[in-house]
Amino acid sequence: MKKNINILTHYLNLNDIHVDKTEFEYQLNGHPEFPNILSFSDTLHFFNIDCSVFEIDKEDVELLPENFLSINEGDFKLEDKKNYDISTSNVVLLVDKSEIFHNEKKKNNILLWSMLLLSALVLSILLIDFSFFYIGTAFLSLSFLGIFLSYEAYKKTHGKGTFIPLGVCQNKMLKTDCDYVFNYKKWKFFDISEISLLFFFSQMISFIILAIYKDLSFYYFIYKYIFYLFIPISFISLYYQVIVIKKLCPVCIGIILSVYGQLALLLFLPNSLVSVNPFSIILYLIFVLASVLFLLYLKEKISWNNKLKEEIIKSSRFKKNYAFFRNNLSIQKKTLNDDFLNSFNFGTPDSNLTLTLVTNPSCKYCKEFYPTFMRIINNYGNKVNIRLVLDADLDNFPENLRATYINLACIYENSEDKTTFFVALEEWYNIRTDKNEIDKWYNKYSHLFNNQYDVISILNNQKKWRNINDINFTPDIFINGYQYPIEYDRADLEYFISEMVG
Repeated sequence: MKKNINILTHYLNLNDIHVDKTEFEYQLNGHPEFPNILSFSDTLHFFNIDCSVFEIDKEDVELLPENFLSINEGDFKLEDKKNYDISTSNVVLLVDKSEIFHNEKKKNNILLWSMLLLSALVLSILLIDFSFFYIGTAFLSLSFLGIFLSYEAYKKTHGKGTFIPLGVCQNKMLKTDCDYVFNYKKWKFFDISEISLLFFFSQMISFIILAIYKDLSFYYFIYKYIFYLFIPISFISLYYQVIVIKKLCPVCIGIILSVYGQLALLLFLPNSLVSVNPFSIILYLIFVLASVLFLLYLKEKISWNNKLKEEIIKSSRFKKNYAFFRNNLSIQKKTLNDDFLNSFNFGTPDSNLTLTLVTNPSCKYCKEFYPTFMRIINNYGNKVNIRLVLDADLDNFPENLRATYINLACIYENSEDKTTFFVALEEWYNIRTDKNEIDKWYNKYSHLFNNQYDVISILNNQKKWRNINDINFTPDIFINGYQYPIEYDRADLEYFISEMVG
């Protein structure tokens, strides 16, 4: 399934859809149907990615986008419409690339700015000793490249997603297979990615320290001899790849070339006598040791987090089992006097599944859950009876809050398309603290703010129903009258809707 995840995330990237691959794998592994195709489509929907699986005929091929995934015996294949062979598989998966994933973009921006700030710091330090400016700039550029490649190698070794394109690391024609090389059993006694990461990281730290101390001559002197020791190691790595394994690792070769590039730069330096300063040696050893300890701490923390996540996945897989959820739901509190409830309704009234949401336009947690609720409306509105209740206490509310509840109820009562109400509430959650946007919202829906006396009666009836059932907190969810179990996150509801409507 790792291959499927890599192909799927590569396909998402082609469509300008970027997700946290680690979080995607976590949610995917927790799905009770994993590794079936249903688990992939459900997880995509959970990440708010619209996707569909189609069985197509030959005449439908022209309607397909340029790139898509074909599904054959549970495996994904990235297809190009021009070269697509429908006889191999006529089942395809498509995603809607209209969604923009701001959180992932924000993370990438933070990483980019961090690298830019670090580069600015290093550049400033290089200016302290301008005699090594050009050599130092080129040298550290290769150090940055080495850190990047080593970190990507580390992620690949530990089963995480990387920026390295799938076609680079796994190519039959070029005989490349990074995963196979990294996990080759003969060298399990050491981790190539960890050693190279430590090497380049300590190289960067010691450079900064010795540049501040103004003893880069000693730094270049010591690393020239360290690089000489690296030569036999690189030949051993290439020997195993070319002769023994018969598979190449482009990332490994990139790391090797980075080191040889640094060695070539040092050969351009004049062979002047270097006075070995004991304090420089002490500084170098201290910060190399500090780099080792820091990376060991980081590795231990990552290992602990992975173990914790594995336990969570096991627990999540059990918790998200539908039979367990259904049994848990059946023992929850059941609402009374549902016929008395004047709720805001949408969907299919005669459905076997009735979903009731009690919400509050001023509630932070309601705002967090509401996008999930809207996805359920959009995806299952024709199969589910959906009811929404506002947590209104008009007698005790201040005038502005009272007006908000009444206006929302008016939008429902007076709009021809009842989805207008749900959209208006979603918009309200997004602008509820912005006075200018609130004014625009009022102008947009003001033509629906009439018959207020009737909606006040509806809101008061909803209050009576809540009091009868002792509903005091929002958001509160009920499925066929049974209260949603507190053991589950509200977002988990999406996992079970497809089972319940089926």
